[in-house]
Amino acid sequence: MKPDRRLIRSVLSLPTAPFHEEAVAAFVNNFAKKLRLRWRQDRYGNLKIIYKKGKGNSPFALTAHMDHPGFEVVRGGRRPIVRLLGGVPDQYFGKARVMVWNDGVVAKGKAAKRLDKKKRRFVLRLKQPVRRGAFGTFALPAVRFRGSNIYTKAADDVINVALLLNFLQGLVRGRNKAHVIFLFTRAEEVGFVGALGVAKRKWIRKEIPIIVLEASSAKAGKVKIGGGPVLRVGDKASTFSHAVDLWLQAAAQDIPHQRALLPGGRCEATVFTQKEYRAGCLALPLGNYHNTGPKNYAPEFVSLKDYRNMLGWLMALTQTASPQKIRKGKLKELDRIFQKLNRRLKRNSKG
Repeated sequence: MKPDRRLIRSVLSLPTAPFHEEAVAAFVNNFAKKLRLRWRQDRYGNLKIIYKKGKGNSPFALTAHMDHPGFEVVRGGRRPIVRLLGGVPDQYFGKARVMVWNDGVVAKGKAAKRLDKKKRRFVLRLKQPVRRGAFGTFALPAVRFRGSNIYTKAADDVINVALLLNFLQGLVRGRNKAHVIFLFTRAEEVGFVGALGVAKRKWIRKEIPIIVLEASSAKAGKVKIGGGPVLRVGDKASTFSHAVDLWLQAAAQDIPHQRALLPGGRCEATVFTQKEYRAGCLALPLGNYHNTGPKNYAPEFVSLKDYRNMLGWLMALTQTASPQKIRKGKLKELDRIFQKLNRRLKRNSKG
């Protein structure tokens, strides 16, 4: 399965911010319709698409969040007051050039001054007025393919929305036998609001393993961009399911990958783990996390090679025994080792 550059470009060009994921959600819905698949939306605005072909396949869920740090307008006009949402680097926002999406029209301008440090409020200076409730981001290129990398205004986590749709499209075209639930969540950047809604309403059954796809700071996790997607065993808050860890390792035997605890932030796998789901995480190593460049705000970037290998990893999951079976196999292996060597322990204890 190959990266679909046209699809990647289309998804990464969409505007988004926490609580303002409408454009991304609409794209996902229309994409599902074109593939003749049903999509559902819960009361929180999360989306679910189910791919099921063949019998006897153990279901698993893949999820990516549709938002990226940004800001929203709390007082409109040409000099609007905005509030930052999520991990926007405050230190770079003071004189940043910005784009505001206002009822389908983009208003450009720049930040004029900080108004309230605690509430993270700034005054903008724009070329045209905007309404209260509009939202925006840094003025950065939507997407550029340079060498082996993809540069974009919002990789975390919109690149994985594109990747999941790329994978779904491949399953449909290949008529692959699998049972995969595709979940797209909202407002991750401001407190996992969408994921908490999924868990609260049990929109995914507890017995179904959930794999969270993330774009995580390569620098904080000491992993290499281009070194392969990362089996993320945990984040700054917790570690994830051991059974799912073993399952992901088993699927990745022939795929270049890395394995690490990535402490640069928290991800939805922590939420699902704490809500007693069997959850894990696969991450694309990310540069300029949350648009934080070395000296100023900058595009985020990921490796196209890592993206391609992530697609291969997801396909391998459809052909790998379930987490329960993998775990039972590992336990039997440990038991065989014990049975082989326990006689020696007994002899030593008698001596």
